[in-house]
Amino acid sequence: MQRVHIQACGKQDLREVRQWLAARQSRCIPYGKLSLERMMQDECLLLARKVVIRTTGSRQPGKLTGLAGLDLDSGRVQLLALDSYTCLPELLAATERLAVDFGMQTLALLIRPSKQRALDLPGYRSHEESAGLLQRNLGRRLSAHARKALLLNTQLGIPVDYGRRHRLRLQAEPRELASIGLDVFEREQFMLPDAAQALLQLIRSAAGAGVVVQAVSAFRSVGYQANLIRNKVDKGQSMADILRVSAAPGYSEHHSGRAVDLTTPGCKPLEEEFADTDAYAWLNRHAREFGFRLSYPQGNRHGVSYEPWHWYFSG
Repeated sequence: MQRVHIQACGKQDLREVRQWLAARQSRCIPYGKLSLERMMQDECLLLARKVVIRTTGSRQPGKLTGLAGLDLDSGRVQLLALDSYTCLPELLAATERLAVDFGMQTLALLIRPSKQRALDLPGYRSHEESAGLLQRNLGRRLSAHARKALLLNTQLGIPVDYGRRHRLRLQAEPRELASIGLDVFEREQFMLPDAAQALLQLIRSAAGAGVVVQAVSAFRSVGYQANLIRNKVDKGQSMADILRVSAAPGYSEHHSGRAVDLTTPGCKPLEEEFADTDAYAWLNRHAREFGFRLSYPQGNRHGVSYEPWHWYFSG
């Protein structure tokens, strides 16, 4: 038995992808110069493979049979290449789910008119201004959580293309949370159970090395994030300045229950001075051992200010 498996392109796949594309440039939709690296960094280059499932239940990864690239700058499927049309439904469905993750409510596909009849793309309608531009409304694919977040953003005056411009995905709130104890302000904080366990292990390990790591903030709801932004607006801050340091409601990693802001005694919380502490140096050396990574380093692709205190549990 065979089925199509969709996966995000990784660095190890790029050589195979380039070789595969070189023999199919005339079959790419559209064709032209493309930045595979940029789409890969945005986790927006999807690969379709035929996977052989044995009677024993084992799976044998198949060869590359198609790929699609979502370009966040234009909001379009900028690359679509296929060995055959059999994987097209799965590939387009995966691309649409990806677009929704970035808060996109419409998806465009630039396609040569001669290909439209052959592909027969259900749900995609020709754009009035260009015969080669097809569009699909993704509104029905939005979850209740996504609808709530996007409505809040509209009410707050946050641009509708915020997610794709900042390369930030909508974060679903977890169904289950576990306590990580009190933060530096004596408030109880919560994270996903696995993330909470990993953080407590990290804190104990740091303490064993003579380093004190403290929590400042962990899980935050979409409503909490919206109120945080409203309070800043009420204090006279511009939305552009606010969004450089605070994610829009729905897009903050804190919604996921996997993110935590950290500090250490003698350091003012949520300030860049944390980067000069022993705690930050220890985290840089050891956080990965516990599944944590720094989300917003200097010059990050999200356009978010440098946050040495913000760490995310990826497992």
